[in-house]
Amino acid sequence: MISRTLLSWAAAALSLASIAEGQSFRRLGTCPTLGCVLPPDQTDFLAGQYFDIRLEVHAPVNGSEARGRPTPDTAFTFTIAKKGRRPQSAAALFKIAEPQLERWNFTWYEDYFALDAKTPSLVNVASKIYRRVALYEPGDYTATLTYNNGSTTTASWLVRDLVQVKKTKNIVLFIGDGYICL
Repeated sequence: MISRTLLSWAAAALSLASIAEGQSFRRLGTCPTLGCVLPPDQTDFLAGQYFDIRLEVHAPVNGSEARGRPTPDTAFTFTIAKKGRRPQSAAALFKIAEPQLERWNFTWYEDYFALDAKTPSLVNVASKIYRRVALYEPGDYTATLTYNNGSTTTASWLVRDLVQVKKTKNIVLFIGDGYICL
């Protein structure tokens, strides 16, 4: 027979284990791995809408994600494909020059233990920004960032036709002065 004390100790240990597991900070949806694509997955656009595309390749120097490669892959590629068509490089698709490569770094704390110990993780970054680009044909698009010898980060984008956007029929405008009327 298991004593109540043993059961309470086991429950306390399980509770502490679940707390310790939840201590780490999670990556955002735009950066599910060491490659980041912005706008992120599941973004909708209107046909002809201007937007910027930011790509990042991270190379953690220390911490749990460090892979012994402290410099980010600067030869990364980025393609966009409309559903049913072949992928094209973003520069070719938008008929613009390839943007200049940027390099920078940042630090962050992987978990509360690192925060308490004041031991941040250093991450080196290589990035590019495609400014003021637009997709004019409605449909589903897949944007793929390829880096580190075959690793990929993908984003699915939906470009909506302007005809599909319903026009506003009625507008109700309330103007108030801060008083409540009964």
